[in-house]
Amino acid sequence: MTVVFPLLRALGKVPQLTEVKPNAAVAARSLLFGSTNKVPFLHESENPTASFQCSYSVGEEFSIPMSFIGSCAEYGEETVLVHIPGLPGAFPVSMGELRRHRDFFHLDHKKERVASEESSNLSLFCATEAVKKGMGEQKVLDHLLSVTRRRLVSLRGAETLLKIGNRINEEALQLSFPYHCGANHASKRYLDITPEVCTLFGSHIKHGTKMLCRYGVAVMIGVALDESFGCPVPFWNPSGAPAACLAPMFNGCQTIPVGDVKLEYNGPTTNSVLLTAEDPVRYLNPTLDGKYDVTTWLNEGLFGVKVGQVVNDDCVVHGVCYNEKHSEFELHIRDLSTGEIRQSNKCWLN
Repeated sequence: MTVVFPLLRALGKVPQLTEVKPNAAVAARSLLFGSTNKVPFLHESENPTASFQCSYSVGEEFSIPMSFIGSCAEYGEETVLVHIPGLPGAFPVSMGELRRHRDFFHLDHKKERVASEESSNLSLFCATEAVKKGMGEQKVLDHLLSVTRRRLVSLRGAETLLKIGNRINEEALQLSFPYHCGANHASKRYLDITPEVCTLFGSHIKHGTKMLCRYGVAVMIGVALDESFGCPVPFWNPSGAPAACLAPMFNGCQTIPVGDVKLEYNGPTTNSVLLTAEDPVRYLNPTLDGKYDVTTWLNEGLFGVKVGQVVNDDCVVHGVCYNEKHSEFELHIRDLSTGEIRQSNKCWLN
């Protein structure tokens, strides 16, 4: 019997039914999990179109269920069609991309707890954004990893802000520093810039301190009540931005202080250095292969590890590089048995 499955062309367009053969799914199963005996094919009653199912795990508590369908004539046997629940169709993943991401795949077990509604919604949100960005170049998994990590870092940061902010007495804030805050319609807001309050969110978080994280550079302005959080939180002026805003990711991953900026009342003023976007690459010293920074300052500062340190089974830290396309620093590891270099699935949410 011929098996057909809707194939995504682009989000917003009606998927087209395409004939699917199981060969690529068999190859993908072997690539990800080795011996095919470890991963039984699904019975037709479970899913008549999927050859097998597994989870793409990012972080300890978040995973995205995926069904591997097979191959189609349009993409050939070196590409497998993959489906995520909630999407209207399957998207293509090359065997090369699958190999780069194999550390993130894990088998589903019936005893695993059911994903929460919040986790499922985040999964679909990230998958939708990844498909939108990666379909054209057939790099959906690359974009999915970047999008999901960024969202999880922001969520982790938001949890930290709520935990700390709810312990601060709003009425005790010294709101003495005026600064423009907001996005499209910035308005003047008064912030507390005292070290006693600012450093509650981190010993390096002080008024005027320029911080580097995996996703960019920003200057800490001060602390004020935010309506969406319902408590006092830090406001940051990202490099190149016209006003200050919330940036929970600076509390969701490791950061490095990289300087101090003299801030003016009612800033940023027209001649402020903050209005000129700073390229994070300037903090990268790519001495290895013209790509990787092997300094302790950057590797330990952003990811908490040193080059040569064992972080995965038979893998050591190779160095930090900068992904221009995704605008983020990445930690790469080297497989001691094969010499392969790839992204680490650990040491990123510290």
